[in-house]
Amino acid sequence: MKKACDACRRRKIKCDGTHPCAHCKLIGLSCTYLAIPQRKGRQGEKANVISALRAAQSHNGSYSVQEELSSLETTEKFVRKSGLLPSEMIAACTELFFTRLLSTLPILNREKFQQSVIRMNDSIESYCLVISLCAFVIIQTGGVKPPLSVADVSQLETDISHGKALVDEVLAARRQLDILSEPTFETITVSFFLYCCHVGLGLQRQGWFFLREATTLYSTRALKSDDSSAEALYAESLWKNLYWVILVSERSHAIRRYRPITLQITPETPELKEDISGANTGLKYLAELFRPFDDTFMALWNKADALCLPPSLVGLEQKVLAAIPESAIDLSDDQIANLRVSQQWLRTMVWRLATSLGFLSSSSVNECMTFRYPLQIAKDLTVSTFKIPQQSMEVHGIGLTEKVYDVACTLTDVLSCIPSIELRSSSFELGPEDYLNYFFSLIHRLRGGQSRFLPLLLKIVDQTLPSLITPITRHLQITDGMSESGVSVSDSSFTYDETIFGFHDTEMSLWLEKGRISTDVRDRVEQRGVRSDIQTS
Repeated sequence: MKKACDACRRRKIKCDGTHPCAHCKLIGLSCTYLAIPQRKGRQGEKANVISALRAAQSHNGSYSVQEELSSLETTEKFVRKSGLLPSEMIAACTELFFTRLLSTLPILNREKFQQSVIRMNDSIESYCLVISLCAFVIIQTGGVKPPLSVADVSQLETDISHGKALVDEVLAARRQLDILSEPTFETITVSFFLYCCHVGLGLQRQGWFFLREATTLYSTRALKSDDSSAEALYAESLWKNLYWVILVSERSHAIRRYRPITLQITPETPELKEDISGANTGLKYLAELFRPFDDTFMALWNKADALCLPPSLVGLEQKVLAAIPESAIDLSDDQIANLRVSQQWLRTMVWRLATSLGFLSSSSVNECMTFRYPLQIAKDLTVSTFKIPQQSMEVHGIGLTEKVYDVACTLTDVLSCIPSIELRSSSFELGPEDYLNYFFSLIHRLRGGQSRFLPLLLKIVDQTLPSLITPITRHLQITDGMSESGVSVSDSSFTYDETIFGFHDTEMSLWLEKGRISTDVRDRVEQRGVRSDIQTS
Protein backbone atom coordinates (compact mmCIF):
# COMPACT_ATOMS: atom_id res chain seq x y z
CA MET A 1 0.00 0.00 0.00
CA LYS A 2 1.38 3.40 -1.01
CA LYS A 3 2.07 5.89 1.76
CA ALA A 4 0.91 9.49 1.40
CA CYS A 5 3.47 12.24 1.84
CA ASP A 6 3.20 14.68 4.74
CA ALA A 7 1.73 17.51 2.67
CA CYS A 8 -0.89 15.35 0.92
CA ARG A 9 -1.85 13.78 4.26
CA ARG A 10 -2.35 17.22 5.76
CA ARG A 11 -4.33 18.41 2.71
CA LYS A 12 -6.36 15.15 2.76
CA ILE A 13 -5.85 14.47 -0.93
CA LYS A 14 -4.72 11.37 -2.79
CA CYS A 15 -0.94 11.04 -3.11
CA ASP A 16 0.83 9.00 -5.82
CA GLY A 17 3.56 7.97 -3.34
CA THR A 18 6.47 9.12 -5.50
CA HIS A 19 9.27 11.40 -4.30
CA PRO A 20 8.56 14.17 -4.94
CA CYS A 21 4.87 13.48 -5.55
CA ALA A 22 2.98 15.16 -8.36
CA HIS A 23 1.02 17.51 -6.07
CA CYS A 24 4.09 18.82 -4.20
CA LYS A 25 5.97 19.26 -7.49
CA LEU A 26 3.03 21.20 -8.94
CA ILE A 27 2.75 23.74 -6.11
CA GLY A 28 6.45 23.86 -5.21
CA LEU A 29 6.39 22.23 -1.77
CA SER A 30 9.12 20.10 -0.22
CA CYS A 31 7.85 16.50 -0.35
CA THR A 32 8.60 14.58 2.87
CA TYR A 33 7.50 11.28 4.44
CA LEU A 34 8.28 11.98 8.09
CA ALA A 35 4.89 11.75 9.81
CA ILE A 36 3.91 8.70 11.83
CA PRO A 37 0.29 7.71 11.06
CA GLN A 38 -2.07 8.98 13.78
CA ARG A 39 -5.53 7.75 14.70
CA LYS A 40 -6.90 11.26 14.52
CA GLY A 41 -5.68 14.18 12.46
CA ARG A 42 -6.09 17.91 12.98
CA GLN A 43 -9.48 19.37 12.23
CA GLY A 44 -9.14 22.61 10.28
CA GLU A 45 -10.25 24.47 7.22
CA LYS A 46 -8.84 22.97 4.01
CA ALA A 47 -8.48 26.37 2.40
CA ASN A 48 -5.75 27.35 4.90
CA VAL A 49 -3.67 24.18 4.62
CA ILE A 50 -1.50 25.09 1.66
CA SER A 51 -0.71 28.56 3.03
CA ALA A 52 0.12 27.05 6.43
CA LEU A 53 2.46 24.53 4.79
CA ARG A 54 4.22 27.24 2.78
CA ALA A 55 4.58 29.48 5.85
CA ALA A 56 6.06 26.66 7.91
CA GLN A 57 8.53 25.66 5.19
CA SER A 58 9.59 29.24 4.56
CA HIS A 59 10.51 29.63 8.26
CA ASN A 60 12.15 26.28 8.89
CA GLY A 61 13.33 25.25 5.46
CA SER A 62 11.43 21.97 5.80
CA TYR A 63 8.08 21.16 7.31
CA SER A 64 7.79 18.63 10.12
CA VAL A 65 4.22 17.35 10.48
CA GLN A 66 5.26 15.17 13.39
CA GLU A 67 6.47 18.18 15.41
CA GLU A 68 3.17 19.97 14.90
CA LEU A 69 1.12 16.89 15.87
CA SER A 70 3.20 16.43 19.00
CA SER A 71 2.56 20.02 20.03
CA LEU A 72 -1.18 19.55 19.57
CA GLU A 73 -1.40 16.33 21.58
CA THR A 74 -0.33 17.88 24.85
CA THR A 75 -2.99 17.17 27.49
CA GLU A 76 -3.81 19.55 30.25
CA LYS A 77 -2.33 18.10 33.42
CA PHE A 78 -4.72 17.52 36.30
CA VAL A 79 -3.78 19.35 39.48
CA ARG A 80 -5.43 18.20 42.69
CA LYS A 81 -6.97 20.89 44.86
CA SER A 82 -5.22 21.04 48.18
CA GLY A 83 -7.28 21.23 51.37
CA LEU A 84 -10.46 20.10 49.60
CA LEU A 85 -10.73 16.88 51.57
CA PRO A 86 -8.63 16.66 54.76
CA SER A 87 -7.69 13.24 56.09
CA GLU A 88 -10.03 13.75 59.06
CA MET A 89 -12.99 14.18 56.73
CA ILE A 90 -12.04 11.09 54.73
CA ALA A 91 -11.96 9.10 57.96
CA ALA A 92 -15.34 10.51 59.06
CA CYS A 93 -17.00 9.78 55.70
CA THR A 94 -15.54 6.28 55.67
CA GLU A 95 -16.83 5.60 59.16
CA LEU A 96 -20.32 6.86 58.37
CA PHE A 97 -20.57 4.85 55.15
CA PHE A 98 -19.49 1.57 56.66
CA THR A 99 -21.58 1.95 59.82
CA ARG A 100 -24.81 3.43 58.41
CA LEU A 101 -24.93 3.02 54.64
CA LEU A 102 -23.35 -0.38 54.10
CA SER A 103 -26.55 -2.16 55.15
CA THR A 104 -28.30 -0.55 52.16
CA LEU A 105 -25.31 -0.39 49.79
CA PRO A 106 -23.17 -3.47 50.51
CA ILE A 107 -20.86 -2.79 47.57
CA LEU A 108 -17.53 -2.02 49.26
CA ASN A 109 -15.10 -3.83 51.51
CA ARG A 110 -13.71 -1.64 54.26
CA GLU A 111 -10.21 -3.09 54.21
CA LYS A 112 -9.91 -2.72 50.44
CA PHE A 113 -11.31 0.78 50.59
CA GLN A 114 -8.67 1.74 53.15
CA GLN A 115 -6.09 0.51 50.67
CA SER A 116 -7.61 2.87 48.09
CA VAL A 117 -7.26 5.72 50.60
CA ILE A 118 -3.56 4.86 50.98
CA ARG A 119 -3.07 4.70 47.20
CA MET A 120 -5.10 7.80 46.32
CA ASN A 121 -1.99 10.00 46.04
CA ASP A 122 -0.50 7.68 43.42
CA SER A 123 -3.60 6.33 41.67
CA ILE A 124 -6.18 8.47 39.88
CA GLU A 125 -8.68 5.61 40.02
CA SER A 126 -8.33 5.30 43.80
CA TYR A 127 -8.49 9.08 44.14
CA CYS A 128 -11.78 9.20 42.22
CA LEU A 129 -13.27 6.39 44.33
CA VAL A 130 -12.40 8.04 47.64
CA ILE A 131 -13.51 11.53 46.61
CA SER A 132 -16.79 10.29 45.09
CA LEU A 133 -17.66 8.29 48.21
CA CYS A 134 -17.02 11.33 50.43
CA ALA A 135 -19.09 13.55 48.13
CA PHE A 136 -21.92 11.01 48.25
CA VAL A 137 -21.86 10.79 52.05
CA ILE A 138 -21.79 14.57 52.51
CA ILE A 139 -24.55 15.33 49.98
CA GLN A 140 -26.89 12.49 50.94
CA THR A 141 -26.59 12.37 54.72
CA GLY A 142 -25.12 15.64 55.93
CA GLY A 143 -23.52 13.57 58.68
CA VAL A 144 -20.01 14.90 58.02
CA LYS A 145 -19.47 18.62 58.29
CA PRO A 146 -17.23 20.38 55.71
CA PRO A 147 -14.06 21.99 57.07
CA LEU A 148 -15.24 25.55 56.39
CA SER A 149 -18.66 26.99 57.11
CA VAL A 150 -19.93 30.36 55.92
CA ALA A 151 -21.85 32.66 58.23
CA ASP A 152 -25.56 33.15 57.47
CA VAL A 153 -25.56 30.03 55.30
CA SER A 154 -27.52 26.95 56.34
CA GLN A 155 -25.74 23.67 56.98
CA LEU A 156 -27.59 22.10 54.05
CA GLU A 157 -26.34 24.78 51.66
CA THR A 158 -22.81 24.34 53.03
CA ASP A 159 -23.00 20.58 52.51
CA ILE A 160 -24.34 21.00 48.98
CA SER A 161 -21.66 23.55 48.08
CA HIS A 162 -18.82 21.39 49.39
CA GLY A 163 -20.29 18.24 47.87
CA LYS A 164 -20.50 19.93 44.47
CA ALA A 165 -16.84 20.98 44.75
CA LEU A 166 -15.93 17.34 45.40
CA VAL A 167 -18.02 16.19 42.43
CA ASP A 168 -16.24 18.71 40.18
CA GLU A 169 -12.91 17.36 41.45
CA VAL A 170 -13.92 13.79 40.56
CA LEU A 171 -15.05 14.82 37.09
CA ALA A 172 -11.77 16.64 36.47
CA ALA A 173 -9.72 13.70 37.72
CA ARG A 174 -11.70 11.19 35.62
CA ARG A 175 -10.54 12.88 32.44
CA GLN A 176 -7.13 11.34 33.06
CA LEU A 177 -8.64 7.84 32.82
CA ASP A 178 -9.57 5.95 29.68
CA ILE A 179 -13.30 5.45 30.19
CA LEU A 180 -13.42 3.09 27.18
CA SER A 181 -10.90 0.66 28.61
CA GLU A 182 -11.92 -2.53 30.39
CA PRO A 183 -14.27 -1.36 33.19
CA THR A 184 -13.15 -2.10 36.72
CA PHE A 185 -15.20 -2.39 39.87
CA GLU A 186 -13.88 0.99 40.99
CA THR A 187 -14.79 2.87 37.78
CA ILE A 188 -18.36 1.53 37.83
CA THR A 189 -18.73 2.37 41.52
CA VAL A 190 -17.52 5.91 40.84
CA SER A 191 -20.15 6.29 38.10
CA PHE A 192 -22.82 5.09 40.54
CA PHE A 193 -21.70 7.53 43.25
CA LEU A 194 -21.74 10.36 40.69
CA TYR A 195 -25.34 9.42 39.88
CA CYS A 196 -26.27 9.58 43.58
CA CYS A 197 -24.49 12.91 44.00
CA HIS A 198 -26.19 14.59 41.06
CA VAL A 199 -29.62 13.38 42.19
CA GLY A 200 -28.84 14.72 45.66
CA LEU A 201 -27.94 18.05 44.08
CA GLY A 202 -31.26 18.09 42.23
CA LEU A 203 -29.62 17.54 38.84
CA GLN A 204 -31.79 14.68 37.63
CA ARG A 205 -30.77 14.70 33.97
CA GLN A 206 -27.07 14.63 34.76
CA GLY A 207 -27.71 11.92 37.33
CA TRP A 208 -29.48 9.82 34.71
CA PHE A 209 -26.43 10.13 32.44
CA PHE A 210 -24.10 8.67 35.09
CA LEU A 211 -26.60 5.96 35.99
CA ARG A 212 -26.75 4.86 32.35
CA GLU A 213 -22.97 5.02 32.26
CA ALA A 214 -22.84 2.65 35.23
CA THR A 215 -25.30 0.20 33.65
CA THR A 216 -23.40 0.28 30.35
CA LEU A 217 -20.01 -0.26 31.99
CA TYR A 218 -21.36 -3.12 34.06
CA SER A 219 -22.89 -4.77 30.98
CA THR A 220 -19.51 -4.65 29.20
CA ARG A 221 -17.41 -6.05 32.04
CA ALA A 222 -15.45 -9.20 31.42
CA LEU A 223 -16.95 -12.49 32.51
CA LYS A 224 -15.99 -13.71 35.95
CA SER A 225 -12.83 -15.79 36.18
CA ASP A 226 -12.56 -19.43 37.21
CA ASP A 227 -10.63 -18.47 40.34
CA SER A 228 -12.31 -20.25 43.28
CA SER A 229 -10.23 -18.78 46.06
CA ALA A 230 -12.01 -17.18 49.01
CA GLU A 231 -10.82 -13.73 48.01
CA ALA A 232 -12.05 -14.15 44.43
CA LEU A 233 -15.43 -15.44 45.58
CA TYR A 234 -15.85 -12.48 47.94
CA ALA A 235 -14.91 -10.04 45.17
CA GLU A 236 -17.50 -11.68 42.90
CA SER A 237 -20.15 -11.31 45.63
CA LEU A 238 -19.48 -7.56 45.64
CA TRP A 239 -19.95 -7.53 41.87
CA LYS A 240 -23.35 -9.20 42.37
CA ASN A 241 -24.34 -6.69 45.01
CA LEU A 242 -23.30 -3.81 42.75
CA TYR A 243 -25.45 -5.24 39.95
CA TRP A 244 -28.57 -5.28 42.12
CA VAL A 245 -27.89 -1.86 43.62
CA ILE A 246 -27.63 -0.37 40.10
CA LEU A 247 -30.70 -2.32 38.91
CA VAL A 248 -32.84 -1.08 41.81
CA SER A 249 -31.61 2.47 41.32
CA GLU A 250 -32.32 2.37 37.60
CA ARG A 251 -35.87 1.09 38.06
CA SER A 252 -36.64 3.52 40.84
CA HIS A 253 -35.33 6.44 38.78
CA ALA A 254 -37.10 5.21 35.63
CA ILE A 255 -40.46 5.14 37.41
CA ARG A 256 -40.02 8.60 38.90
CA ARG A 257 -38.81 10.19 35.65
CA TYR A 258 -40.51 8.08 32.96
CA ARG A 259 -37.29 6.57 31.63
CA PRO A 260 -36.55 3.21 29.98
CA ILE A 261 -34.54 0.51 31.72
CA THR A 262 -31.56 -1.46 30.44
CA LEU A 263 -30.69 -4.06 33.08
CA GLN A 264 -32.88 -7.14 32.83
CA ILE A 265 -33.39 -10.09 35.15
CA THR A 266 -32.64 -13.31 33.28
CA PRO A 267 -31.73 -16.87 34.32
CA GLU A 268 -28.08 -15.74 34.11
CA THR A 269 -28.62 -12.80 36.47
CA PRO A 270 -26.49 -13.23 39.61
CA GLU A 271 -28.57 -14.06 42.66
CA LEU A 272 -27.92 -12.43 46.00
CA LYS A 273 -26.72 -14.65 48.80
CA GLU A 274 -26.68 -14.13 52.53
CA ASP A 275 -23.34 -13.23 54.05
CA ILE A 276 -22.14 -13.80 57.58
CA SER A 277 -22.68 -10.19 58.65
CA GLY A 278 -26.24 -10.08 57.26
CA ALA A 279 -25.48 -6.90 55.29
CA ASN A 280 -27.17 -8.36 52.21
CA THR A 281 -30.51 -8.92 53.93
CA GLY A 282 -31.87 -5.45 53.26
CA LEU A 283 -30.65 -5.51 49.66
CA LYS A 284 -32.32 -8.89 49.08
CA TYR A 285 -35.69 -7.55 50.19
CA LEU A 286 -35.19 -4.40 48.13
CA ALA A 287 -34.33 -6.48 45.06
CA GLU A 288 -37.53 -8.50 45.54
CA LEU A 289 -39.53 -5.28 45.72
CA PHE A 290 -38.26 -4.04 42.35
CA ARG A 291 -37.94 -7.41 40.61
CA PRO A 292 -41.47 -7.34 39.08
CA PHE A 293 -41.06 -3.84 37.63
CA ASP A 294 -39.66 -5.00 34.32
CA ASP A 295 -39.98 -3.91 30.71
CA THR A 296 -43.64 -4.95 30.65
CA PHE A 297 -44.50 -2.57 33.46
CA MET A 298 -42.30 0.23 32.09
CA ALA A 299 -43.95 -0.04 28.65
CA LEU A 300 -47.33 0.52 30.30
CA TRP A 301 -45.94 3.22 32.58
CA ASN A 302 -44.30 5.11 29.72
CA LYS A 303 -47.40 4.61 27.54
CA ALA A 304 -45.49 2.62 24.95
CA ASP A 305 -48.06 -0.16 25.40
CA ALA A 306 -51.68 -0.23 26.54
CA LEU A 307 -52.32 -3.97 26.52
CA CYS A 308 -53.01 -4.84 30.15
CA LEU A 309 -55.73 -6.46 32.23
CA PRO A 310 -56.61 -5.68 35.86
CA PRO A 311 -55.51 -9.12 37.17
CA SER A 312 -51.92 -8.40 36.11
CA LEU A 313 -51.78 -5.26 38.26
CA VAL A 314 -53.48 -7.06 41.12
CA GLY A 315 -50.77 -9.71 40.90
CA LEU A 316 -48.09 -7.02 40.83
CA GLU A 317 -49.56 -5.43 43.97
CA GLN A 318 -49.51 -8.80 45.72
CA LYS A 319 -45.85 -9.32 44.82
CA VAL A 320 -44.96 -5.93 46.28
CA LEU A 321 -46.78 -6.78 49.51
CA ALA A 322 -45.15 -10.23 49.74
CA ALA A 323 -41.62 -8.97 49.04
CA ILE A 324 -41.11 -7.98 52.70
CA PRO A 325 -42.67 -10.57 55.01
CA GLU A 326 -44.05 -9.52 58.37
CA SER A 327 -41.60 -11.95 59.96
CA ALA A 328 -38.64 -9.90 58.69
CA ILE A 329 -37.30 -8.88 62.10
CA ASP A 330 -33.60 -9.12 61.26
CA LEU A 331 -33.51 -5.58 59.90
CA SER A 332 -32.05 -2.37 61.29
CA ASP A 333 -34.03 0.86 61.52
CA ASP A 334 -32.05 2.19 58.55
CA GLN A 335 -33.09 -0.79 56.43
CA ILE A 336 -36.72 -0.71 57.59
CA ALA A 337 -37.02 2.97 56.70
CA ASN A 338 -35.81 2.41 53.14
CA LEU A 339 -37.80 -0.79 52.59
CA ARG A 340 -41.15 0.34 54.00
CA VAL A 341 -41.14 3.72 52.27
CA SER A 342 -40.14 2.08 48.97
CA GLN A 343 -42.83 -0.56 49.39
CA GLN A 344 -45.66 1.91 49.97
CA TRP A 345 -44.35 4.13 47.19
CA LEU A 346 -44.41 1.22 44.71
CA ARG A 347 -47.95 0.35 45.78
CA THR A 348 -48.87 3.94 45.02
CA MET A 349 -47.26 3.71 41.59
CA VAL A 350 -49.21 0.53 40.77
CA TRP A 351 -52.44 2.27 41.82
CA ARG A 352 -51.60 5.26 39.63
CA LEU A 353 -51.09 3.00 36.65
CA ALA A 354 -54.42 1.29 37.35
CA THR A 355 -56.01 4.74 37.54
CA SER A 356 -54.60 5.85 34.19
CA LEU A 357 -55.79 2.62 32.56
CA GLY A 358 -59.33 3.06 33.90
CA PHE A 359 -59.33 -0.04 36.09
CA LEU A 360 -60.75 1.48 39.28
CA SER A 361 -64.21 0.46 40.39
CA SER A 362 -66.17 0.64 43.63
CA SER A 363 -67.47 -2.86 42.97
CA SER A 364 -64.01 -4.42 42.57
CA VAL A 365 -63.32 -7.38 44.85
CA ASN A 366 -59.69 -6.26 45.00
CA GLU A 367 -59.14 -3.29 47.29
CA CYS A 368 -56.14 -2.14 45.26
CA MET A 369 -58.49 -1.50 42.32
CA THR A 370 -60.68 0.94 44.25
CA PHE A 371 -60.43 4.71 44.35
CA ARG A 372 -59.91 4.85 48.12
CA TYR A 373 -56.95 2.49 48.18
CA PRO A 374 -54.36 5.30 48.74
CA LEU A 375 -56.00 5.84 52.14
CA GLN A 376 -54.88 2.34 53.13
CA ILE A 377 -51.41 2.94 51.69
CA ALA A 378 -51.13 6.16 53.69
CA LYS A 379 -52.18 4.34 56.84
CA ASP A 380 -49.64 1.56 56.27
CA LEU A 381 -46.84 4.05 55.63
CA THR A 382 -47.73 6.02 58.75
CA VAL A 383 -47.85 2.94 60.97
CA SER A 384 -44.64 1.41 59.57
CA THR A 385 -42.52 4.57 59.89
CA PHE A 386 -44.02 6.39 62.86
CA LYS A 387 -41.49 5.03 65.37
CA ILE A 388 -38.45 5.02 63.09
CA PRO A 389 -35.79 7.56 64.20
CA GLN A 390 -35.44 10.58 61.96
CA GLN A 391 -31.74 9.84 61.37
CA SER A 392 -32.64 6.41 59.98
CA MET A 393 -34.77 8.10 57.33
CA GLU A 394 -32.42 10.98 56.57
CA VAL A 395 -29.51 8.64 55.92
CA HIS A 396 -31.21 7.64 52.65
CA GLY A 397 -31.14 11.19 51.35
CA ILE A 398 -33.57 13.21 49.29
CA GLY A 399 -34.78 10.16 47.35
CA LEU A 400 -36.68 8.82 50.36
CA THR A 401 -38.22 12.25 51.01
CA GLU A 402 -39.37 12.41 47.41
CA LYS A 403 -41.15 9.08 47.75
CA VAL A 404 -43.00 10.32 50.83
CA TYR A 405 -43.91 13.40 48.81
CA ASP A 406 -45.32 11.26 46.00
CA VAL A 407 -47.50 9.30 48.44
CA ALA A 408 -48.68 12.56 50.03
CA CYS A 409 -49.58 14.00 46.61
CA THR A 410 -51.66 10.96 45.75
CA LEU A 411 -53.37 11.08 49.16
CA THR A 412 -54.18 14.76 48.62
CA ASP A 413 -55.67 13.95 45.23
CA VAL A 414 -57.99 11.34 46.70
CA LEU A 415 -58.96 13.46 49.71
CA SER A 416 -60.08 16.24 47.39
CA CYS A 417 -62.71 13.90 45.96
CA ILE A 418 -64.30 12.51 49.13
CA PRO A 419 -66.65 14.21 51.60
CA SER A 420 -64.87 16.39 54.15
CA ILE A 421 -66.60 14.62 57.02
CA GLU A 422 -64.64 11.48 56.18
CA LEU A 423 -61.28 13.21 56.51
CA ARG A 424 -61.33 13.54 60.28
CA SER A 425 -60.25 10.92 62.76
CA SER A 426 -62.63 9.02 64.99
CA SER A 427 -62.25 8.39 68.68
CA PHE A 428 -60.78 4.97 67.95
CA GLU A 429 -58.32 5.46 65.09
CA LEU A 430 -56.51 8.00 62.98
CA GLY A 431 -58.17 9.44 59.90
CA PRO A 432 -56.94 10.51 56.44
CA GLU A 433 -56.35 14.07 57.64
CA ASP A 434 -54.02 12.72 60.33
CA TYR A 435 -52.02 10.81 57.72
CA LEU A 436 -51.63 13.96 55.63
CA ASN A 437 -50.53 15.92 58.70
CA TYR A 438 -47.96 13.22 59.45
CA PHE A 439 -46.54 13.36 55.93
CA PHE A 440 -46.29 17.14 56.14
CA SER A 441 -44.51 16.88 59.47
CA LEU A 442 -42.15 14.23 58.07
CA ILE A 443 -41.25 16.24 54.98
CA HIS A 444 -40.84 19.33 57.15
CA ARG A 445 -38.36 17.54 59.43
CA LEU A 446 -36.36 15.56 56.90
CA ARG A 447 -33.19 17.12 55.57
CA GLY A 448 -33.88 18.97 52.31
CA GLY A 449 -37.62 18.46 52.53
CA GLN A 450 -38.35 22.00 53.65
CA SER A 451 -36.70 23.64 50.67
CA ARG A 452 -37.50 21.15 47.90
CA PHE A 453 -40.87 19.57 48.59
CA LEU A 454 -42.70 21.38 51.37
CA PRO A 455 -43.52 24.51 49.30
CA LEU A 456 -44.81 22.34 46.46
CA LEU A 457 -47.00 20.22 48.72
CA LEU A 458 -48.37 23.27 50.52
CA LYS A 459 -49.29 24.84 47.20
CA ILE A 460 -51.05 21.66 46.07
CA VAL A 461 -53.10 21.41 49.27
CA ASP A 462 -53.90 25.12 49.08
CA GLN A 463 -55.36 24.54 45.59
CA THR A 464 -57.21 21.28 46.22
CA LEU A 465 -58.01 21.30 49.97
CA PRO A 466 -58.00 24.96 50.99
CA SER A 467 -59.84 24.20 54.23
CA LEU A 468 -56.83 22.17 55.44
CA ILE A 469 -54.09 24.68 54.73
CA THR A 470 -54.63 26.68 57.93
CA PRO A 471 -54.55 23.65 60.29
CA ILE A 472 -51.47 22.29 58.49
CA THR A 473 -49.52 25.55 58.62
CA ARG A 474 -50.46 25.94 62.26
CA HIS A 475 -49.29 22.39 62.95
CA LEU A 476 -45.97 23.14 61.23
CA GLN A 477 -45.72 26.48 63.04
CA ILE A 478 -45.73 28.43 59.80
CA THR A 479 -47.01 31.98 60.22
CA ASP A 480 -47.46 34.82 57.72
CA GLY A 481 -46.42 32.59 54.85
CA MET A 482 -43.06 31.73 56.37
CA SER A 483 -41.88 28.95 58.65
CA GLU A 484 -39.25 29.29 61.32
CA SER A 485 -36.69 28.01 58.81
CA GLY A 486 -37.75 30.48 56.11
CA VAL A 487 -39.98 28.20 54.03
CA SER A 488 -42.40 30.24 51.95
CA VAL A 489 -45.91 28.90 51.60
CA SER A 490 -46.84 31.12 48.69
CA ASP A 491 -43.61 30.79 46.73
CA SER A 492 -44.57 29.29 43.38
CA SER A 493 -41.23 29.96 41.69
CA PHE A 494 -39.57 26.92 43.22
CA THR A 495 -37.99 24.60 40.65
CA TYR A 496 -36.22 21.28 40.97
CA ASP A 497 -34.27 20.68 37.75
CA GLU A 498 -37.05 18.82 35.97
CA THR A 499 -40.68 18.43 36.90
CA ILE A 500 -41.19 16.75 40.24
CA PHE A 501 -42.97 13.46 40.01
CA GLY A 502 -46.19 14.39 41.77
CA PHE A 503 -49.83 13.90 40.95
CA HIS A 504 -50.06 17.40 39.53
CA ASP A 505 -47.57 16.71 36.73
CA THR A 506 -48.46 13.10 35.96
CA GLU A 507 -50.72 12.18 33.07
CA MET A 508 -53.03 10.69 35.65
CA SER A 509 -56.75 10.42 35.13
CA LEU A 510 -59.33 10.28 37.87
CA TRP A 511 -61.55 7.40 36.81
CA LEU A 512 -64.56 7.45 39.08
CA GLU A 513 -68.02 5.99 39.00
CA LYS A 514 -70.93 8.11 37.86
CA GLY A 515 -71.52 11.23 39.85
CA ARG A 516 -68.64 10.64 42.25
CA ILE A 517 -66.71 13.74 41.24
CA SER A 518 -67.97 17.28 41.38
CA THR A 519 -67.61 19.93 38.69
CA ASP A 520 -65.34 22.16 40.78
CA VAL A 521 -62.92 19.27 41.42
CA ARG A 522 -62.84 18.48 37.70
CA ASP A 523 -62.09 22.13 36.94
CA ARG A 524 -59.23 22.19 39.46
CA VAL A 525 -57.75 19.05 37.91
CA GLU A 526 -57.90 20.49 34.40
CA GLN A 527 -56.43 23.81 35.56
CA ARG A 528 -53.41 21.94 36.92
CA GLY A 529 -52.80 20.54 33.43
CA VAL A 530 -53.60 16.95 34.31
CA ARG A 531 -55.12 14.86 31.55
CA SER A 532 -58.54 14.07 32.95
CA ASP A 533 -60.40 11.07 31.64
CA ILE A 534 -63.26 11.29 34.10
CA GLN A 535 -66.15 9.15 33.05
CA THR A 536 -69.52 10.64 33.84
CA SER A 537 -72.96 10.04 32.52
